[in-house]
Amino acid sequence: FAAARTAQARLDEVVRGDAAAQRQSQRLAAEIEFAAGQPEVALQRLPQGTGLRPELVLRTQALLRVGRPAEITGALQTWVATHPHDATVWQLLASAWHAQGQPLRAVRAEAESQAARYDYAAAVDRFKAGQDLARKSSSAADYIEASIIDTRLRAMELLLKEQAAER
Repeated sequence: FAAARTAQARLDEVVRGDAAAQRQSQRLAAEIEFAAGQPEVALQRLPQGTGLRPELVLRTQALLRVGRPAEITGALQTWVATHPHDATVWQLLASAWHAQGQPLRAVRAEAESQAARYDYAAAVDRFKAGQDLARKSSSAADYIEASIIDTRLRAMELLLKEQAAER
C-alpha cells in the first residue's frame, strides 16, 4: 500500500489543473485506503457531493465498514429511484438496512437486486420472504413496505411466467 500511495501522490501532481482527472485521482486514493483497511481515511479522500455512482458505492462500503450506514441510506434510495436496474446499489441498500435493523426493507432491496439481474425466481423468493416477515410485524412503516412487496411480487411472478414461456 505504501507504493500505491506514493504512485497516487505522483498522479495527483501530474493531473493538477484537470478537474476530471483530479476527481479520478481522489477516487483512487480513497480506494487505496479502503483496500488498506482504512475506511475512515477513504471517506476523507472521496470527493464530496459529486452524485456519481463510483463515489456512492465506495462511500457506502466505507460507511458500512465503520458502522455508519444511516449516513448513506437516503442517497442510496435516491439513486435506485432514478436507476432501478442497478443491482449493486440495491444490494448495498439491503446491507445498509440490515445494519440499521430494518429487515423487511433489506429483504425487499435484496429482491430488487435479484430482479435487476433478471433472476426473477430469486426475486420471487426474496419477496415471499418479505411477505413472511411482514406477517410477523405490527409496525405501520412495515405495512407500507409490505404493500410494496405484494405489488412487486405479483409483477415478478408475471415476469417469471413470461420468461418461462420464452424458453
